[in-house]
Amino acid sequence: MHRTGHEEVHPGRPWLWTILAGAVVVGLATWWIRPQSLSCSVAEPTTTVVTLPAVPAASAVTPQQIQASEPQPERGEARFYAFNQGVACSLPDLPLDGYYVGVPTGQYDGSAPCGSYLDIDGPLGSVRAQVVDRCPGCGPNQYDLSRSAFEAIANSTDGVAPVKISRVRDPNPAPEIFYRVQQSSSTSWIGILFSGTGNPIAQVALRPDSGGDYRPLRRGYDNYWTVSGLGRGPFTAQVTDIYGHAAFVQAVSIEPGQLRRTGIHLYEIPAESSAEPPPPPAPVVVTTVVAAPAPCMP
Repeated sequence: MHRTGHEEVHPGRPWLWTILAGAVVVGLATWWIRPQSLSCSVAEPTTTVVTLPAVPAASAVTPQQIQASEPQPERGEARFYAFNQGVACSLPDLPLDGYYVGVPTGQYDGSAPCGSYLDIDGPLGSVRAQVVDRCPGCGPNQYDLSRSAFEAIANSTDGVAPVKISRVRDPNPAPEIFYRVQQSSSTSWIGILFSGTGNPIAQVALRPDSGGDYRPLRRGYDNYWTVSGLGRGPFTAQVTDIYGHAAFVQAVSIEPGQLRRTGIHLYEIPAESSAEPPPPPAPVVVTTVVAAPAPCMP
């Protein structure tokens, strides 16, 4: 049988190509679904340090009880005068170079301000002067100053100076109370002068140590307090100022002319502490934050 050029030619071994194609498909599928290595990132733990403010320690310093000059100073006029020991307040043993003031008769008020203090501001400075006298020739708001006091606020050659006057409450340091029994005192009548109170005295009372109630005394123009019929003593004295401070002086005996210091203060001013304790160290809070693992990425 003869072949012509139009006869169809069939290749040999068709099954081989089928096997090869299948192998390729299987290989590609296997590569595609192979296990992948997972990439996981883990965050490092972080530490936060927070320093809190230190808690202030409780202060052990008691506020100082300093009562400054009372508000609203009054304008006045200061005059220079020659001070001597013969003062209306009968205060003994006053140094001649001290700071003293004599007040107008209206303010003297029967010796009410004796022993108290005034702050006086003048053209050249300020001074704190003790009330020891009255000024009979002074009008309202006119004051006599001792030489030392006047020279602290003005020129003594001026003789007169405009001033501002302020009453002082609880002068610091607190002075020591002293007393003196009047020369003519006896078992039937006693006169006694108290000073060193710093503030004007409002009342003096005596009680016999043998028993009985306190008897109020009457103030005299000379700053002595008097009472009759208390006996020979000894006595306990209660001294009260115009601000309500009170002190008790024991073993007061009738010894005319003797100046007795008591070691007692009518009021107390706490001393200010010179050193404060160091502040406590500031607390430190340390916080460690561990972060959660991040999701794994293929």
